[in-house]
Amino acid sequence: MNIVFMLGACAVTPKNLDSQQAGAENHFLRLVHATNLDASVIGKIELMDDEAHSVNILQQQFFSRGDLLKLKIQSMPEFDGLYTINSQGELELPFSQSVVALHKTRSQLIKEIQKRLYDSEWFATDNVFVELSLVHMSSIDVSVYGAVFNQGRVTINSKPALKASEVIQHEAGTYASGRDLVAAISAAGGIRPDADLFRVIIKRQGRYFSANLEQLISGAGYGATPNLVHGDQIFVMSNGAEDTSLIRPSQITPPGMRVQMSNLTAPALSNAQSAIGADATRLPYGSSLLDAAVSANCVGGTHQANASRSILLITRHYGAKEQIVIRRSINQLLAGSSDYSVNPYLMPNDGVACYDSKFTNIRDVARGIGELFGPVILGGIL
Repeated sequence: MNIVFMLGACAVTPKNLDSQQAGAENHFLRLVHATNLDASVIGKIELMDDEAHSVNILQQQFFSRGDLLKLKIQSMPEFDGLYTINSQGELELPFSQSVVALHKTRSQLIKEIQKRLYDSEWFATDNVFVELSLVHMSSIDVSVYGAVFNQGRVTINSKPALKASEVIQHEAGTYASGRDLVAAISAAGGIRPDADLFRVIIKRQGRYFSANLEQLISGAGYGATPNLVHGDQIFVMSNGAEDTSLIRPSQITPPGMRVQMSNLTAPALSNAQSAIGADATRLPYGSSLLDAAVSANCVGGTHQANASRSILLITRHYGAKEQIVIRRSINQLLAGSSDYSVNPYLMPNDGVACYDSKFTNIRDVARGIGELFGPVILGGIL
């Protein structure tokens, strides 16, 4: 019985795994998939004539639903106490009609209370002395759209509500940094690299305001962050192209990210054997494909046998749902480590997979054939 074996060179990964055909001769850049968001919002923006005045308005503290207020009225101790703005945005006063507190400043609400007491004939004059202070800021719901990683409705300043006994000692004033524009963008996953930081739009009660967040990235000076109220809508405009200077940790970008990893290269039969645990899949924002290859233990070993290993990047273009696949050899990544079009940056929830080198692939195929036909050959000899 004669058996003839013919072994050919086996490719490390099938060519059709590289959906972008971004081999050694091609470079990869993420594109921005435009939506009708930019055009629809920009077409409706009614910015105030004085942009500085617009920003000043956003710096003021406005009351929102669930805020806890401390109220004192001269000569009327029955009104003294703690009040919570109800779900309709109203302040319920005893022996009087409710007062709308939502979207009002402290001075505006004091004037509204004074007017309500005078109209209810509690006082003969409208010169009523009212002391009002905010002692606890509640969580609020806002919506974030545009060039952020997780668009949609988010809850910010989410903290356990304080008991009355815990805040009664507060005479006046409170502060919560978790209810501003930075907190909202962070809750939405942070800005994408195509974000236009000079065009961050806030919509409140039908009015549009523009905010500039460029200083949060450049560090050039200090810019006050706009405060938000319940129901605000934030639109982070896209500049239509990737800006790699935004791919680094900051207040408005992700501090870190989770990257899915798979390394079943020989001799490992599972990710556990490749030492890919929870810590290995958490990378700082701004990490590259080569960083992921090192974290996944896809780099190193016997040079002649492992130097030609390859790695796949499963990612998406900005604003797109369809996945794309990019293939790089380890040698290619090492040679072009400083070129991000060869060694692309990773984005949150990207995936990477390691493939064996051509040498290991041929060796394992030959071993499998030997294990399959070895008993047959041995039986024929015997």
